[in-house]
Amino acid sequence: MTLRAQVFVSCGQREDLGEVEVADRIATALAEAGFESYVATKQQTLRGLKENIFERLAESEYLLFVDFKREQIAGTEPALYRGSVFSQQELAVAAHLDIEVIAFQEEGVKPLEGILAFMQANCKQFTDRASLPTQVIDIVRDRGWSANWKNGLSIEANVSILRDVLRLPEKVKADFYHLIVRNNHLQKTARNVYGYLERVTALRTGARVDFEAAEFKWAGYTLPNATIPAQSARKLDAFWIPHLNPVIPQFNAFTDSSQFIPRLPGSGEWHLEYSVISDTVRGASRKFRLYLDGSVDGVRFDSV
Repeated sequence: MTLRAQVFVSCGQREDLGEVEVADRIATALAEAGFESYVATKQQTLRGLKENIFERLAESEYLLFVDFKREQIAGTEPALYRGSVFSQQELAVAAHLDIEVIAFQEEGVKPLEGILAFMQANCKQFTDRASLPTQVIDIVRDRGWSANWKNGLSIEANVSILRDVLRLPEKVKADFYHLIVRNNHLQKTARNVYGYLERVTALRTGARVDFEAAEFKWAGYTLPNATIPAQSARKLDAFWIPHLNPVIPQFNAFTDSSQFIPRLPGSGEWHLEYSVISDTVRGASRKFRLYLDGSVDGVRFDSV
């Protein structure tokens, strides 16, 4: 899977002033540089703010702030202009989320207004909107923004399998199936990472297997909360198959109650959805298909 960092483009969106066209050209330039981009548009409802602005900000690695000039401020000499109030609000949310920012401000906009007065954003002045996309890419490269990372965990599609392992303390021969959980952040360590099996569903009937949520065990580790350094991975126990009874997968959950352990009733096909969370980076989830035919060699476990 190719990772692409997302740049949240916060700028005015007035078509009559040509702002939408400039924003689209900036997004195209970012895509050519390897980034994903999201151009924020003004939302009229609280639900729109939550679903389209706040969520997209929270999942972005960078923010590009472009402050186009609007109406002239009365009584200023030389003339000063107001910027976009809505973009200032997005900048404030990005500051709260500790998202790295590059800021551009059109010449004539009143400097250090709004949240900019409290940030060391080192705003870049511009006069020519036509050349702004090129200026943006130049500053992005100078700043060292990387397109090949994400501020979050991922569960890889490939599964690690350890065969003919002696399960302790029972000394039972078994095959262990591990999920590979990767921290895709360039620098930040993922701390207090917990893994869960969210749901189990019979593929043919859609019936759910009932169980309570419990933290799952990390491979070779005796605590439920793991640490994953930046650009590194750890293995999470998905389940293990005892050779003496290969039709019943076993789950390593931190619990002392059978209500928290899934029980699959035998041969068949199942969807298993796992998730991981962390205190410091975004979590992730992934669905897998498990096929059981009653034999050790017949077990299939693949990403959906």
